[in-house]
Amino acid sequence: MMHLRSLELSGFKSFAKRTVLEFKTPITAIVGPNGSGKSNVSEALRFVLGEQSVKSMRGKRTEDLIWNGAEGAPRGNRGAVKIVFDNSRRLFTLDFDEVSVERVVYRDASSEYLLNGSPARLRDIHELLTQAHISHGGYHVISQGEADRILNASIRERREMIEDALGLKIYQWKRAESEKKLLQTKENMKQVESLRREIAPHLSFLKKQAEKIEKAKLIKEELAGLYREYFAREAAFIASEKHAVAEEGKALRAELAALEKELATAEKARTTSSAMAEKLGSLERELGRLEGESAALARAHTNTARAETRRTIPLAEVEELARAVEGETLLDRVKALVRAFLEKYRHAPSPAAAADEKRAAELTAKKQALQAEIAAAEKTQKEHREAEAAAFHLIARRGELDNLLRDLTARWSAV
Repeated sequence: MMHLRSLELSGFKSFAKRTVLEFKTPITAIVGPNGSGKSNVSEALRFVLGEQSVKSMRGKRTEDLIWNGAEGAPRGNRGAVKIVFDNSRRLFTLDFDEVSVERVVYRDASSEYLLNGSPARLRDIHELLTQAHISHGGYHVISQGEADRILNASIRERREMIEDALGLKIYQWKRAESEKKLLQTKENMKQVESLRREIAPHLSFLKKQAEKIEKAKLIKEELAGLYREYFAREAAFIASEKHAVAEEGKALRAELAALEKELATAEKARTTSSAMAEKLGSLERELGRLEGESAALARAHTNTARAETRRTIPLAEVEELARAVEGETLLDRVKALVRAFLEKYRHAPSPAAAADEKRAAELTAKKQALQAEIAAAEKTQKEHREAEAAAFHLIARRGELDNLLRDLTARWSAV
């Protein structure tokens, strides 16, 4: 047994405001004067259950189902009817104790259906109601004049009413839907057959194309495998090349750093060589001066030697010798005194000669010291020249290393 809980009307026909009718007893009667809206309640039931004929609800247009306005209540833009069923016995295939069906109609003739507050299609509403043997027509709603129509109904019409009461309507509806689908399927099969006959001449061509596509697919797969193998080898080669380039670059950079240190040392040696050249020039000039002075001293010594042969003996010493001789009686003793006197003045150097010899010895010592310094300076200069030659070689090698590093950088970029 179906239990109707409530019926809610809002803006539907004569119900301007929201009106709720609750059905708490098995039988409910609605009474009132003519024009109070009793028939509108039954039409609201048919409306919410999916009635599509506006004429059967005593209207000409969809707007006739919406409140048209009156004093103190302007006309509405929508009309809505909501019906609530008791589903505690699960007559509907919904897991809710209450099932509400709502239909809303607008003045632009559009309408919408809500099932438990969620939008639904009219088809969904019909299927749900048919499962509980409810519909907008049949024996559920008997309007004015419907009793005479039932009494005067033909055998076929009565049979439809009985089938509807027995719940066969859903199966008839499903059978009709299935027949429509069968007809549509037959039509589709005819179209498919027509298309098959139309494309039959192209099947051989398409078959060849399909074979070519399969062959191309196999070739693509093979090519993809070859690509993977090629790229794997390339990746290994690139990794090896990068490692080799990195190692070679590391060695070249280390050699370049060592060359830079050697070049710094060579540059320092070159600077020292310039100072040593200046010092060597100074020593050579000093040596030249000493040699000139030695030559001058040698000439002075020669003149002094010549002057020694004409040396003048002081008179006092000659007088002293004469007194000594006069006092001696022996000839041998006189001879000895004379020889001693001569020897004294023959071997005794003059003061000038002694000074010249001392100066000559000093000049000789200075010359020897200068010659030693010059020899050391020449040796150092030779070493510095060798260092400069090595520096030029290092500069050339550094240029080669720079070129090699640029080549390695280009190879790295290419890799």
